Amino acid sequence: MKYLATLICFLFLLSCKKHLHQINEITKIELGRSGAWFDSGATISIDSSLSYKYYGDYGDIKQGYFIGRISSKYWDTLNQKFENAAFKTFLPDSKILILDDAYFELVIYWKDGKRKITRYWDGGKEPIVKVFNWLSISDKRVKLKQVSTPFKFETTAHRPPRPKIAQVKFPPPTKR
Repeated sequence: MKYLATLICFLFLLSCKKHLHQINEITKIELGRSGAWFDSGATISIDSSLSYKYYGDYGDIKQGYFIGRISSKYWDTLNQKFENAAFKTFLPDSKILILDDAYFELVIYWKDGKRKITRYWDGGKEPIVKVFNWLSISDKRVKLKQVSTPFKFETTAHRPPRPKIAQVKFPPPTKR
């Protein structure tokens, strides 16, 4: 009887243990950022194998390809941030057009699909843009090494869409 009570207490304590590993729905993300006036832009790809690929300026190196690894804790945090921002509910395109600010393009993959979301930096008003900004500076948190083989990214943010501007015509100079 005393062994049964010990076993029941042990099973009860075991059932109360928190699950330390988060179940992540996202399998891969790619984020491209065009540069604003001061920035040449960058592209990031992170997947569930914790592989981190980066194209852009890194340290003193201008425009190169880099690889690294992230921690499982960082991957869990990334997933949690996107889930908290409700990434599946946002409209795919930004209706705001800002020519002199950063343009973000995200391709997010999960088990049953993928989604592309584009936004211009809006000062961080929209929750998904806050996540984009947090992720766009992630290269500062990851130890990267340069590689010579280029990566293929699905994002094209280094070439953001430009609006069509009506051609302005000036009259010829007049003689005085």
